[in-house]
Amino acid sequence: MLMRFLVPIFFIVPLFGMEPLAWPEIRAETKPWTRWWWLGSAVDEKNLTRELEDFAKAGFGGVEICPIYGAKGAEERYLPFLSDSWVGAVTHTMVEAERLGMKVDLTTGTGWPFGGPMVKPERASRSLVRWEKSLKGLAKQQLALPEGALISLIADSGSETVDLKGMVKGGRLDWLAPEGDWRVMGLFSTKAIQQVKRAAPGGVGPVLDPFSTESMEEYLEHFSEAFEGGKIGPRAHFHDSFEYYGAAWTPGLVDAFRKQHGYDLLDRVPEWFGARGEDVAARVRSDYRATLSDLHGRYLDAWNAWAKGGGSMTRNQAHGSPGDLLDHYAVSDIPETEIFRHVADDQIPMLQFAASAARTSGRKLTSAESFTWLDEHFQVTPGKLKEAADFLFLGGVNHLFYHGVPYSPEDAGWPGWLFYASTHMGRNGGLWRDLPSFNGYLARCQSILQEGVPSVDALLYFPAADLLHRAPGDLPLFTIHDQHHWLQSLPFYRTAMSFWVEGRTCDFVSDRMLERAQVEDGMVVLGGIRYPALILPSVKMMPVETLERISELLELGAVVIVEGGLPEDVPGFGNLDARRAASSEIRKRMESGGNRLIHATTGPGEVLDSLGQSREAMGDLGVRFVRRRHEEGYHYFVVNRGDRVFDGVLPIARKFTSAIWLDPNRPERVGLATVGSERLGRGVAIRLEAGESMILRTFDSRSIEAPSFPELHSQRRPVRLAGPWELEFVDGGPALPRSVTLDSLGSWTTLADPKTLDFSGTGCYRASFMIDGLEPGREAIDLGQVSGTARIRLNGKEVARSWSAPHRFEITQALRTGENVIEIEVTNLAANRIAALDRAKVDWRIFHEINFVNIDYKPFDSSNWLPLSSGLLGPVMRIPLD
Repeated sequence: MLMRFLVPIFFIVPLFGMEPLAWPEIRAETKPWTRWWWLGSAVDEKNLTRELEDFAKAGFGGVEICPIYGAKGAEERYLPFLSDSWVGAVTHTMVEAERLGMKVDLTTGTGWPFGGPMVKPERASRSLVRWEKSLKGLAKQQLALPEGALISLIADSGSETVDLKGMVKGGRLDWLAPEGDWRVMGLFSTKAIQQVKRAAPGGVGPVLDPFSTESMEEYLEHFSEAFEGGKIGPRAHFHDSFEYYGAAWTPGLVDAFRKQHGYDLLDRVPEWFGARGEDVAARVRSDYRATLSDLHGRYLDAWNAWAKGGGSMTRNQAHGSPGDLLDHYAVSDIPETEIFRHVADDQIPMLQFAASAARTSGRKLTSAESFTWLDEHFQVTPGKLKEAADFLFLGGVNHLFYHGVPYSPEDAGWPGWLFYASTHMGRNGGLWRDLPSFNGYLARCQSILQEGVPSVDALLYFPAADLLHRAPGDLPLFTIHDQHHWLQSLPFYRTAMSFWVEGRTCDFVSDRMLERAQVEDGMVVLGGIRYPALILPSVKMMPVETLERISELLELGAVVIVEGGLPEDVPGFGNLDARRAASSEIRKRMESGGNRLIHATTGPGEVLDSLGQSREAMGDLGVRFVRRRHEEGYHYFVVNRGDRVFDGVLPIARKFTSAIWLDPNRPERVGLATVGSERLGRGVAIRLEAGESMILRTFDSRSIEAPSFPELHSQRRPVRLAGPWELEFVDGGPALPRSVTLDSLGSWTTLADPKTLDFSGTGCYRASFMIDGLEPGREAIDLGQVSGTARIRLNGKEVARSWSAPHRFEITQALRTGENVIEIEVTNLAANRIAALDRAKVDWRIFHEINFVNIDYKPFDSSNWLPLSSGLLGPVMRIPLD
């Protein structure tokens, strides 16, 4: 019935503009990259070249070198971190990468976070301990105090405070308290509280103070010396997520606090401890947190400036830091997010922090640590990897880094050197043989997602002050792992999710970012992007300076949409009454300033509709999207996130004259989109299987003449390719099972040959079928279910490589009249072979420190695993096409 309402488009192509059916150029940055763990830095030039050549053939655009702990038995090969031999290995890598058209990033340290033997105790991270004791007066007190340097020790009776620092000797308080009930409150700090995690040889040592610019600058001097003052430099230096555990104090905090907030933190210790009420305590804690947030930002600024001085960029994972994540992401040239264990729609706002920081700063790339612990070792399926990659794209990422591939020398044997966390994307994980197919898919998607500029419906203000005021504890870390605690309870999060659900787009903006905002023709302009409106999502507290800036934007003609009223309070403690009065005056001025300030009673969507920012209704159909503006229209990256086939007209909110579909999984499959009639609503016809993704390229006014997009389904009856099938095992181990003839398809682990239970590798299925008549028509093949990855050959010609469902490809180009021979090579995962090693008690876990753990961080043991389904399960169907 659908075809009755669809109208094919045939237009003349003008002689200007982009080639409508062409993919953008594939460059190093558009290809996926991988984290490359150098175990023990036990590397040599021959193996470095071999692995880089393998990476290039597999379709990687670059590597990020991360030196970590080593493998047992390889100690004599270790290259100490920053030694001449280690720098020589890095230099060789960069030279070889350039020869291969690749690029190199480098962790500014070993393991994570920054630190090492060069870090002196006074430059190491420091703890903060709050200690208190209740005392009765008129009695001699001798109290043992916590270990560490004493910062402050105050006694408070409610009406009087006493400084007790001078009464401490040998770690004990010796004090005769006056009459009354006293509360003794102390602040203590210890230093060198953490060692570098997973450090490489030569990199073992204390973690750096993440709130000290001086510590950073002193630390970087060692890298400048090793890299000859910047003559040797990677594309970018990398900083992993904020894992400076326990770091909560720095020697410069008191001075920085006073300058930032106008009062002395140590004069307000009773307030900090709650002696003057919880609201006051929250305000002092908020100021303390804001100070450390600012100091960490300066720490990152120093690192970024140093990298720039050496001709490099920076990549930073800001999540986990104790402050405004947007500002911390925005310091670097390439903000980086990550996913861990699973993907779910409710995580989208967390991903958007990195993307928003990049876009509002005018940066092109947003990277992601991808595929970490998606499943147990050797059990991450290709389908899960594609789902995770698509999810990252939907969250604004356009520069994927695999997590990852460990360096493994040629003589290491199977399974080689491994990293303790999945997903293993290297040679021996079962994913490598057909990885070029997946990497090609990612490169084509990223070539589109790096083109043009984002098309965004609104700026959404991130209320960092509300978060810093309400978060529990002294210094909460805003991590990905506990986002359900700190993020998902905010009204900000609910608004962000409403955008996702309704089919709208937004970027997040911080107080500091708003300082750079301009207004042009009623649009807020930031990072080169024009935003129709700024949204305040039920904000409770806002700095006076930010409120004043928003008032200025209003006066310049910007639209500000307010949920829940304007913020009626200011954060922090210093000069509170004066700041509250100033805030009140600004609010009055804003409310009386005209109709550009709009109160949204039912959410911001209705207001955006009135501004002409219609939502993309495809979300109602289970299809999610990324929309980017190109010179002549829009690019849409669309994914069917539902569990059913979508077959119909996909509604498109942005006006267009003509459109082209491009299939990133089958790059030759491009063509003119069929446009739905106006009666059904403007849209384009498409069939998307569950999990399938596609690129739509629209043109505002240009009319395209091109062949129609080639469909891979039809109303004609498919023909089952029943066999018999010859199955030959062609590559893998521990031993090749014998060949067998199959009357029906199923997992090869169910065959009589016991070798199939332990086998990891490639099996080739061979069958034949007849084509009657003088000339074959159009035809596709659908492999049905595949446990692994597949290569399809027809009559000796490779027609497709298939990474994940739907395993459906056109085979017309290789068909012939008479007998046709089809061969389908399927490569399974490595799980069954690993389990066989564990059952045989083979000692393949040969790594120092953490060695090897399972997904729950317990010792890894696969000896009780059941055989993982493997091979071609089918049914294999021939599909006659219209």
